[in-house]
Amino acid sequence: MGKGIVSLYTILQTLVSSIMQASVLSLSAFAIMLIFKTSNTTNFAQGMISAFGAYVAAVFFSDLSQNLILSIIIGIVAAFVFGLLIDVVIIRNSKNITPVGKQMITMGLALLLIGLIPMTLQKNTPSLAVLVEGNISFRFLGETLVVTKHALITFCMSTVIIVLLFLALKFTKWGLSVRAVANNEMVAGMMGINTRWTTAFTWALAGGLGALAASLYGPLAGMATSVGYMTPIQIQGFMAAILGGFSLFSGPIVGALLLVFVGNLFGLGGEAMSLYKELIVYGIIFLIILIKPLGLFGKKVIKKV
Repeated sequence: MGKGIVSLYTILQTLVSSIMQASVLSLSAFAIMLIFKTSNTTNFAQGMISAFGAYVAAVFFSDLSQNLILSIIIGIVAAFVFGLLIDVVIIRNSKNITPVGKQMITMGLALLLIGLIPMTLQKNTPSLAVLVEGNISFRFLGETLVVTKHALITFCMSTVIIVLLFLALKFTKWGLSVRAVANNEMVAGMMGINTRWTTAFTWALAGGLGALAASLYGPLAGMATSVGYMTPIQIQGFMAAILGGFSLFSGPIVGALLLVFVGNLFGLGGEAMSLYKELIVYGIIFLIILIKPLGLFGKKVIKKV
């Protein structure tokens, strides 16, 4: 091991141990960004929708199938459909809806799900298992580092999914419609883009991404599936989006990585630093926003009238 107040091994192991949290947060932040871009609002129910998908997966896993992969897929599909219904049934049929009105709707949905999920799905607090038991050790910069197989798979899955989503945004018709709606929904509609389908699908996709993140996060974090266990991830997802900026789809991803890795490294600075690391990190974000109100990668958009 390296010598010093904080050894090289400790720093590297902390970074490696943070990959699952960073992966889950990246998925959650990207889901928040998708809805913001197409619906011009922030979804305060994202954490609850994610927990709903994980609950469905846990119930199927514990009571019906004992097939973990199938149960997670069922949970993703359930959250996908739920996200779709939020836009199609609730938001679309609301009269004179505004961005603030959409936020109020999602806050109401969050409160509804807090009471509804335990009543309809909870059975002895079901939980999911890790994808694969055990650890993997490897050498890097002369140090032997350890990562759980579940965390490594989570990192690989999240990376592949995010890369595919960015490729889809750039090269597919769906991606073109999302970027057009994000730029100007009215003009996109005038150009023949089905803005309703685009918005509904992004709500559904955000729900599915959240359910996947929740299903992967809970088992390794040692958490039984509960209504609010994705709430801290949702809050950090909003912080990551604010830090990275809402102008680019990549902003929240970079913000999520910085939030996790920098935050966990601050936790190595002794007991006092570890105790107040969240306060310190959020204080740094506050200072960054004071200097760059649109975030690190935010761009001011000038609209012609």
